[in-house]
Amino acid sequence: MYSNTHLNICGKFLLILGACMAAPLAISLACQQPDSGAFLLSATITAASGAVLTVLFRPGRGELRLRDGYILAGLIWLGAGIFGAFPFYFSGAVSSPLDALFESVSGFTTTGATVFAGVEDKPMGVLFWRSLSHWLGGMGIIVLSVAFLPRLGAGAMQLFRAEVPGPSAERLLPRIKETARVLWLLYAVLTALMVLCLLGAGMGWFDAVNHAFATVATGGFSTRDGSVGAFDNAWIEIIVIVFTAAAGVNFALYYYLYNRRWHLIREDRELRFYLAILGGAGLILALNLFFSGAYSSWRESLRHGYFQVVTVITTTGFSTADFAQWPSFAQGLLIVLQFLGASAGSTSGAIKLIRIVIVLKLIAREFYRLLHPKMVRPIRIGAKLIPEEMLHGITAFIQLYFLIFAAAGLLVSVTGVDMVSAFSGAAATLGNVGPGLGQLGPLGNYLGLPAAAKVVYILCMLLGRLEVFSFALFLAWPVLAAVRKIKERR
Repeated sequence: MYSNTHLNICGKFLLILGACMAAPLAISLACQQPDSGAFLLSATITAASGAVLTVLFRPGRGELRLRDGYILAGLIWLGAGIFGAFPFYFSGAVSSPLDALFESVSGFTTTGATVFAGVEDKPMGVLFWRSLSHWLGGMGIIVLSVAFLPRLGAGAMQLFRAEVPGPSAERLLPRIKETARVLWLLYAVLTALMVLCLLGAGMGWFDAVNHAFATVATGGFSTRDGSVGAFDNAWIEIIVIVFTAAAGVNFALYYYLYNRRWHLIREDRELRFYLAILGGAGLILALNLFFSGAYSSWRESLRHGYFQVVTVITTTGFSTADFAQWPSFAQGLLIVLQFLGASAGSTSGAIKLIRIVIVLKLIAREFYRLLHPKMVRPIRIGAKLIPEEMLHGITAFIQLYFLIFAAAGLLVSVTGVDMVSAFSGAAATLGNVGPGLGQLGPLGNYLGLPAAAKVVYILCMLLGRLEVFSFALFLAWPVLAAVRKIKERR
């Protein structure tokens, strides 16, 4: 079922992951934290496992097919969640392997849902590993692998397509490895700029690095229990808003900006839609907060309203206030934004705005057909014609997305969780947002949930990060392979 090539590539990825654990280990040793032994043990197990897989399983000569890309995407992301959980468990930051897996998967999928109670009491190495897992998962651990693993050949495109969010994977350069490296370079530059800005606003180096990792990755893990609101610094909030909004833009546009291809930026319909929603939804939420009496001043309403709109639509999940206590309209608007997400090709989760734009055009076409049944009206985004097979794929994606949301909410409610928490948690984990409503609000956590509910939400996070179809195919592949073997024997 899993070939030598699959296991060999997974082994190489584990070697990279083990090497990444050296960073929190170094911080732990330098700051004399009690979790250094946990990171040393975790890095050793991860790197040793990778070495064993790499040595025992030699890759085949054939190129990777698209099916192999989906299998590898599932294996690598599942492996990241499992091996990334070791530091949390070995350090004693959590009390059970399931909680460690939940925190790890939440980190790598940039969800930001946490089982930590008392974040500020955790060792610095553990907190840095949470944020680093965000950063690795934000641009994509497979894109990282494609950029730096040798000899993937043409199969690198299959891996790239299986992970990159959006209806289609976009090449910036002729070679996919070069595209992956450019994306990671842009990602690193944006992160470094944010670190410098946060330092200038008065944030300490450790908090600045952690929040930059979580912001640019649109993850949401904070080093404070009160999230960004704990700093009570308007400049820090403005910096987070700016960089969070920037992280919700298709990273290809930054490459076009660098190369002065202005027309490609001006003609990007998704970018226009994204900016319009940010401006409009932020203003509507601020008006609701002000006139409902949630805040007595217009300035505070704007400050909290725009912050929450930006961090929710980009699926970052930072907070400056407990929006679970806001008026019903404000909570409902934020739930809607959780489903939308930001741009394709960004680090955000959820459905993505380009799909929403295309579906709105598809609905408009159906109304047009009622008046002119014989007219042929293709769907275009700017000058680009959208193929009918892509339209079918987008429609199927959205239908499956809401089907999974409904099923997850119902399954969690069966475990005894109240309906508001169950369904908002399903929306928050499937959309990789993090905080929901009810007991899962921004000042709450997922620690008190039943084990079965945590398993459902772990699957939701993985399904959401890998755009539903990729991970669903990975989960279904053993069953499909078994059915095929049974048919062949007959």
